[in-house]
Amino acid sequence: MGCLHRPLGGTSSDDLPFVRRFKPREIEAATSGFSTALETGGPRGTAYRARFADGLVATVRRVAGGDRDHDHQEQDGAFYRGLQLLGRLNHRHVVRLRGFSEGHNRFLVFDQMENRSLKECLHDPLRTPLNWRTRLQVAIDVAAALEYLYYFCDPPVFHVTVNSSNVMMDADFVAKLSDVSVVAHDSAQESEGSRHHFYHHLCQVYTDMSGVPLTV
Repeated sequence: MGCLHRPLGGTSSDDLPFVRRFKPREIEAATSGFSTALETGGPRGTAYRARFADGLVATVRRVAGGDRDHDHQEQDGAFYRGLQLLGRLNHRHVVRLRGFSEGHNRFLVFDQMENRSLKECLHDPLRTPLNWRTRLQVAIDVAAALEYLYYFCDPPVFHVTVNSSNVMMDADFVAKLSDVSVVAHDSAQESEGSRHHFYHHLCQVYTDMSGVPLTV
């Protein structure tokens, strides 16, 4: 468990030795021509179910963004810094980045979460409702992920959206955070506010699961 303690930087895939680089044709073949969409639209981009030739079953997410011809260098820098961060994350309760693809479109490849999002587990009428023991464990899992991101990563990861849509559930209903990114920050200011953010996110998960608002 842990993040590598070195600055984020670099503007090319050569700076990503521990992240697998997929060819665009591999992405297209694994998604059967992008025919199996798991999630469409939204700020996180469209996600597809994928099965690669080596047997890897994963979620492929198209990176949402503006015109690549506009502020090209700035967008490249942000993309590769994000990849470096995601490639370093190594925790049981954070969705693992498997690789990426470049080309006309950019894609990120993540572990497949068989039970999809916590929101679907809670609100899909065709699913068996989660019992309270499982719901409590989800809260514990999310707390463990936030503790890791806030206190054990360098740089700390403060830009985390936590709600029932971004908490993913694996085949055993182990909760994992997705939608993790890094932002430039003043370490002293962020450290002072991190405790508030930590409890705010836990309150959000509690409210989603119980239907009872909880604030700090």
